[in-house]
Parts: sequence; C-alpha cells; structure tokens
Amino acid sequence: MTLRTSLFVLLLFTGSCASTESLQWNSSTDELLEFRHEITPGLLQSHLEVIAHDSLMGRDTGSEGLRIAADYLAEQYNRFQFTPPGDEGTYFQHFDLSVSRTDSIRYSLFTLSENDTTLTLSALESADSAGSFFSLVSGPQPLSGSLRLGGFDVNGHGTSKPQAEEDPLSEQGDWILLFEEVPVAAGETAERDLSNRINSVYEQYNPAGILLIPELSADEFDQFMGINPRFSSSGPRPRLAYMNRETAREASAGQTILYIHPVAAAELLGLQNESQLSGFRDDLARETDRAFLAPLNHYLEYTPYFTETITTKNVVAFLEGADPELSGEVVILLAHYDHIGYETGSGGETIIFNGADDNGSGTVALVAAANAFFRASQEGYRPRRSILFLHVSAEEIGLLGSRFYSDHPLFPIEQTVAAFNADMIGRSDPRNIEEGDTDYVYLIGGDIISSKLDETVVRANEMSVNMRLDRYYNDLRDRNQFYRRSDHWNLGRLEVPFVFFFTGVHEDYHRPTDTADKIDYEKLTRITQLIYSTAVKTANLDNRPLVDNEEFIEITRRMAR
Repeated sequence: MTLRTSLFVLLLFTGSCASTESLQWNSSTDELLEFRHEITPGLLQSHLEVIAHDSLMGRDTGSEGLRIAADYLAEQYNRFQFTPPGDEGTYFQHFDLSVSRTDSIRYSLFTLSENDTTLTLSALESADSAGSFFSLVSGPQPLSGSLRLGGFDVNGHGTSKPQAEEDPLSEQGDWILLFEEVPVAAGETAERDLSNRINSVYEQYNPAGILLIPELSADEFDQFMGINPRFSSSGPRPRLAYMNRETAREASAGQTILYIHPVAAAELLGLQNESQLSGFRDDLARETDRAFLAPLNHYLEYTPYFTETITTKNVVAFLEGADPELSGEVVILLAHYDHIGYETGSGGETIIFNGADDNGSGTVALVAAANAFFRASQEGYRPRRSILFLHVSAEEIGLLGSRFYSDHPLFPIEQTVAAFNADMIGRSDPRNIEEGDTDYVYLIGGDIISSKLDETVVRANEMSVNMRLDRYYNDLRDRNQFYRRSDHWNLGRLEVPFVFFFTGVHEDYHRPTDTADKIDYEKLTRITQLIYSTAVKTANLDNRPLVDNEEFIEITRRMAR
C-alpha cells in the first residue's frame, strides 16, 4: 500500500467511525436479510442488458468498451453514495499491462554437442510466413532453454520427476516436449485432459515453455499453420501481462505453449520421418521405467517482437461498517467485468463475444447486492463490518486484475475477513439440466478452507433462498482445479478464506452466443440474494472465520515459495 493510500484509509476509518457512532446504525442480521427482496429479476436484467450490449464490443481488457463498463459501474456506486477508495478518491484502481502486439516470433533451434553448438533450424512465425512452430499461448518475453522429452507417468500428467540426480533441471527452466494425445492403452488409467497435464507440468517444474507434438500429419499441420490469425489486425486480442507500476518490471503472463511441426519433432527424437511418431509415442507410454524428462541435446530460443504498455482498471466501492470495533475489517464481494472482445469473421463481419454469463452475471450481481445494502442504509441498517465491492479487470488473460489488487490492497490483507467471488452464475450446466434440477449453485472453497465460513454460507442459505448447495467441484484434488482458477485465488493464496459461487460451464462459454437473452434471471436473482445474505451474515459474525484446513494451508504456502 502506498503512503497516499495508507493516509486515505486512516482518515476514512477515523472519520467514519465517529460518524457511524453518532448515527447509531442498526445492524440486525434479520432486518438486513429482509432487504434481499430488493434484488429482483428486472433489476438484474436492466443492468445486464447494458453490460452485455453490443456497443461494448465484448469488454476486452484495455478496450473502449471496458472503459464504458467501468464508468457505468462507477455511476451506480456513486448513486448509492458509497465511498470511492480508489486512486485520487475515485472508484478506480488503475494498473499497467504490458501488451504483446507481436508482429512476428523468431525461433532458433540449436543442436548441442560436447564441443560445439550448431544452429540447425531458424523459423519465423508471422502473418505472412509459416514455419516449424505455432504459438498457442505465448507472452512478450524472450525465452530460451534446453529441450527435454516428457513421458507419461501412471497418473497421465505427462511427466514424472527426473530419475537421475546428476541430470537436474536447469534453474532458468527447460522446454518440455510432450505428445498432445495420450495413447488409448494408457488412457485407461491416465488423465486425458490436456490442460490438466500442462498445468501439472507447470506446477511441478516451472518450465520455460511446453512444445506439443500434435496429432496431425505434416500436410495437416501445414494447412493448420496456413490459417494462423494471430498476427492479423482482425485476429485474436493481444496477449497481456501484468506490470508492477512501482518497479515497471514486467511479471510473467503465465504459460507459453507451442505446437511443433511433426517433421521437426521427428528430427528432434532421432526418427527417420514423422510417420514413426505414433509408434514412438506408444512405446513411450509403455516404457514407464525410463527417465521421463530425458535431455534431447537441443536448445530453443523464442524471440517475440514489439510490445507496448496500456492502462486498465479495477472498479472499487466501499460501504463502511456500523460497528466501531469491527468496521476496520472488510468483506470483499468480487467479480471480473472483462470478457474476450470481438473478432472479424471470414466475410468481414464483426463477431462480438458479449459475455453475458461470463461474467456479466457476476458483475450485475454485485451491483444488485450493493443496491440492497443501499436500500438498507436508507432505512438505518448497515452490517457491522465493512464491505468492499471489487470488480476486477483482465481476468480472461490471467487473473491479472485480482492479482494487482492482492499485491496492492486498498485495505490490509490481514484485515480482509473473507472474499465471495461470483463468476458465471446466470445459467445451468448440462449435468444438472439432464438431472432435471437447476435450482442449485456450486460452492467452491468454504469447508476445504474454513469450516466457519462454510457454516455461515449454509446458515445464510437456510435463512434466505434455500437453494441446493452443490459441492461437486469442491475438492482440492478436483481435476478442474476450480478452487484456484478464478479471481478468488489471488486472495486465497494469501490465506483469505473464500467461497466461489458458480453454476458451471455450458455450450455458450466463450462463444458469441453467450447473450443476455439466455440468462435464467430467476435463478440469477436467487443466487444474488444468497451472496447478499452470506455477506450480511459474515459481516455480522462475532468472530471472523479462520482458515483451518491444513491441506489448504500447505498448498498456499507451497505455491507462495
């Protein structure tokens, strides 16, 4: 926290405590819960039709559409007369992003021997040229490292730890070569989901990047490369990375994942041609006693070109608590308000990804909950603890807005009692639709972090909407790892207990068909009422909920190292 922010917070609390005491607010939980009825389908729909409107062009990070959305949110909180705790007394917390508007990437592959290093392949990936590599996910930093072959362990994660102590991984990270597909024989006992395998590799080894050998022939790969839209003006949005404003040093945007041409992959593995790759892969899956991160005597340099810096912002609004002894403690209501923007179709048409459910639904839930607190305050009711409404940017490109907030909190992390994250809460997923029961919400967090917080959510549900609380994904070992895949994680990693409210992935996820007319507004209303009620109950607890799950504590400490 900067000195300016520290002074602002000090003045805010010292001044507000006196005014709160003089006003003699009523903090009755039962009375506050009644104001959940201010949250209605019509209110939510009216806000969502603005946030998910075509004119906002998909709310991509750094875009004019996202700025309009931020201004709209600030206008609502100003109408509620909530305190603006952001930069220079505004509702905004600005932060910088390093934007990779890469016009080309140079790949240089070297062969290593005892006495020499030889450049064996130089390839350029651009709008006009295709080569031996295709960047699926990549950032603006140059990367380099030795190559290692990853095999299949018994869990199917793609690698197991090196068996030879004399051959450790380099400290700066190596490139790990993986087959994209798990063989059918291995698939009976192996996890086949590629994203989980990749996440496991990153978690265990922190590589420079991953090279994937695709399940494509050489001709198919050439055709695939020929439609690369990455560098065209109408292609996907640029890659962005969080930049620490104080130091102006760029932090990692995350993973770098490349496809490698089957011919080049065969040469790396010493095969005669690419047709032998599938047999090599099947042999690799069977030979579980071999070293699974075997060095390949090659070295790869990845060099992208052209970066710049833009500024985006989180939207923040503060409702002070009524209890002079507890108002310095903060409950956070959290949602990301960005989405993935738009693209140009093959016929030149503009295709907008409105993101009504992802995450227009969570965005308007926070505004509607804020309206309920506002209506309560008009009648003289406020919770004991303070509430921070936190709309974060840049979630879609790496949880960067919530990371910035957790690195630069407006209120001390040690005074942050709990975080409640709403992301995709306006639809139902195929599993529950098929079972014929859509009056549910997934709870992720809660009892795998804090037993007291979980009890509070359950009690709030019983006292309000009485929905089915589905814990299908609420497992630290869940293959989807939802407990650390949305913005709550950046607070959870600092041991702030959280609950993630979620209704699952559906067929319109990250598609232009995620529109406001497909939202189940009755369901969205009930979940928003539950979030409001949970915030009321948590803010009024005598004793704050503590993180008491030892496994979660160990995970957060390990990841913080």
